[in-house]
Amino acid sequence: MMCITSCAQSNDKIIGVWDVKTEYYQAIYEIVEDDGKFFGKVHYYNDGETKYKGNNKKEDYFLTDVELKDGKYINGKMYLPDGSYYQVIFNLKDDNTLEVLMTVENQPYKETWTRNTKYK
Repeated sequence: MMCITSCAQSNDKIIGVWDVKTEYYQAIYEIVEDDGKFFGKVHYYNDGETKYKGNNKKEDYFLTDVELKDGKYINGKMYLPDGSYYQVIFNLKDDNTLEVLMTVENQPYKETWTRNTKYK
């Protein structure tokens, strides 16, 4: 069973709800911890063509296997609807800013996620 923020044993600062706004899409994601690894689920996603509102089901999980090593969150896999995925590295810049690094179409790509303190 996935543990949500309120029952997490960890005080890890990556856990929480994050807002994403890029030139390509807007989203609200939540990162949770289970057995020492971190996972992400979609609460909301809109890229102008596809709009999705999560309903706390297994299908909402899009991020798996993130591990904390030497201050960075590595080995993450961010899955796309077609089943393919990007390798992802997270870097916590401060308590409310998460830098997301991946390679998209053979090019380095970076997003900044901002902690959402209002989402319930």
